[in-house]
Amino acid sequence: MNSDSAARWQRRRRLERFSRNERIFPGGDHPTGNCGACARIIAGRFGGEVRGYWHEDNPTARVGETEGGHDFAITEDRFLVDPWLFHYYGDSPVLDLTIAADTAEATARYGPEENWKLGPGMVQYLCHQIFAESGKT
Repeated sequence: MNSDSAARWQRRRRLERFSRNERIFPGGDHPTGNCGACARIIAGRFGGEVRGYWHEDNPTARVGETEGGHDFAITEDRFLVDPWLFHYYGDSPVLDLTIAADTAEATARYGPEENWKLGPGMVQYLCHQIFAESGKT
């Protein structure tokens, strides 16, 4: 294992440990019962951005079908981190998007990457949808 691979493996382990921490992500009535809040904690702590989708716009995604959509974090070094998924469904919370097998798993879970919208845009999108449904666009 070269030094870059070793550093990447250590980064993944750190993200895994953090994501599995029930003191940080207690869920339930705590704000971390929401996938978006979990994603914002990861992006704030480790850098990166919140991505997400509404399931109706991303129907091939397995995650978020019941909830109507889903948010997760993508770090600047291309780790997809989803502590909410781990705490509610038991799936591994970290995928390395530079590894083909992890990218395939991410696509199976979250649909195609082109459907993953940047977090703040989700709020604008929701407002647009509400106004569109009310006929006030």
